[in-house]
Amino acid sequence: MNAKLPSVSSAASEADDSVTFALRELSAHLSAVCATGDRDPAAALEGILRAEDELRAYVAGGWRVGDMQGVRLAARGLADAYWSLFVQAGHAVSRVSVAASCAEALKWDALEAVAPDPILWERLGSLLRPDLDAGLALIAGDLESVARHYLRGVSYQAAAFDQIDRNLLVPACQLLDMCLPFLAMSRRAPAVPHYLAFPELGAVPRRSLVAPRETAFHLSTAAAEEWLQGLASRLAEGLCPAVLDRGEPDDYLAVVRHLLCRWADEPPVRRSKRHPMGGQVLVVRGVEACRRLIAGDVDVSASRWSVFDANRLSMGIVGEGHSVPAIPSIGELVGVRFEDADLVHLGLVRRLRVDPGGVRCGLQLVSRAARTAMVEDGRVPAQVLLCDPLARGEAARLIAPSASVLRDDSLFLRAASAVYKLHPLETPWLGPGFAMRVYQLI
Repeated sequence: MNAKLPSVSSAASEADDSVTFALRELSAHLSAVCATGDRDPAAALEGILRAEDELRAYVAGGWRVGDMQGVRLAARGLADAYWSLFVQAGHAVSRVSVAASCAEALKWDALEAVAPDPILWERLGSLLRPDLDAGLALIAGDLESVARHYLRGVSYQAAAFDQIDRNLLVPACQLLDMCLPFLAMSRRAPAVPHYLAFPELGAVPRRSLVAPRETAFHLSTAAAEEWLQGLASRLAEGLCPAVLDRGEPDDYLAVVRHLLCRWADEPPVRRSKRHPMGGQVLVVRGVEACRRLIAGDVDVSASRWSVFDANRLSMGIVGEGHSVPAIPSIGELVGVRFEDADLVHLGLVRRLRVDPGGVRCGLQLVSRAARTAMVEDGRVPAQVLLCDPLARGEAARLIAPSASVLRDDSLFLRAASAVYKLHPLETPWLGPGFAMRVYQLI
């Protein structure tokens, strides 16, 4: 390599470009290494180890979310180089080292919300085959082995990183690695939703609501949940262990709650089945852009997506070739309008995943026919988004750019030539760039 990865302590403006360049050079270097393994295994291994040390030192020094794509590509290049050397000269490298590189590549795929790679899972399954043939029945997370790295890969997939804010990915990665000794997989199926894996088939692990008929390994998170519950109690009291030095206590607490929710005996599931659906939609981001879309003014920032499934409460959309600015973030408010219709749906982004078909976005719908309205407090009127039909005595959800608009007292709603007094039924729910609150209409 000609460029050495810089320290993350470098000045940001200078480090961003140099890190990107160095990571790309690292990937190119590893691609070249893949072609030399059959000629000189020792030299190839030396090149791989040197690149691995460099990447590991950078990641250990405190990686940034902005560098994640470069790190992901470098990690995949490292996994490919290890695998190439293993296939060409198996005596030169251990199965554990190859499995560790595959699990690391799966980690960075999961962190960047990239769909699971069947090739990596096929490799891990083949690496685990000797242990399976020897009667392996329990996979533990506290002993260095091929099986442990297989479990690492499953844990990254089961953590649902595509459902958390990107700003939480650094502490999330650290916490999940700390959970690994408390995770296990066995042939015994629990009676609750969980992840299961078929290493003999080299298949991608999947979530299951019921025990399958096929023989499989089942992920057990019970011990990890107990450990996370204790950590959550300490974080809620403001006590942050010294080892948690990659983020703020509130960030770690948010990640812990996310994992506890996904690994609970009753994890969140869809209330109704999504049905396949087609159609093109315009998507805008933020309260003001939603207001303009409802008014019939297509915002210049609007992007076109395709709908692939939907139900009464949610919608799945996919976009091809979108630039990063056009992709919403987890928790963000978006407005969706079919190109052949006038009604505007409002949704909250709950899942983002990149797969070969494009960027897939899962939306929780909060309105299927949003309107605009005016709230007044006797001083300065403010426009809000109205999510529900208007009826005196009934509840309605209002969305505003900030919670300061959605007051507790002396607030009136003017819409459809009528005026309603608003009685708050709960505190505002805050999201990135918006606030939502439920009122009773009087």
